[in-house]
Amino acid sequence: MEIGVDIIEISRIKKACSRKNFLNRFFTLRELEGIKGKKSFYEHVAGKYAAKEAVVKAMGTGFRNMKWKDIEILNQESGKPVVVFSGNAKKIFELKNFSRILVSISHCEEYAIAFAVALGGAADESGQPFDYEADG
Repeated sequence: MEIGVDIIEISRIKKACSRKNFLNRFFTLRELEGIKGKKSFYEHVAGKYAAKEAVVKAMGTGFRNMKWKDIEILNQESGKPVVVFSGNAKKIFELKNFSRILVSISHCEEYAIAFAVALGGAADESGQPFDYEADG
């Protein structure tokens, strides 16, 4: 089991959203459709951004060898966030033998925070960094 946490200022995300390609660079259409038209749009964007950061911290990789869109933060009908992997993020998740990643997101007027727990995984007590070379 591994953990990761991230916190971000919502004002920083709101400012970034004014840039032309920010949303399309970091989020999939499915993620954006899920929060489209919400009153607290920027809070939700910030929460998903923080969740992606928390997930890669729990995986112990950062965004090395994967794209932001390789990790989707979607919501069940109840609102509960779920992590969906694709591309190299999925390969790394499987190579590290994780069985599941749980994520929790919260936000207020100024900040969004996310906490992720990666379940399973091969415990590496050696302290050596995980090296994964993406193919092509």
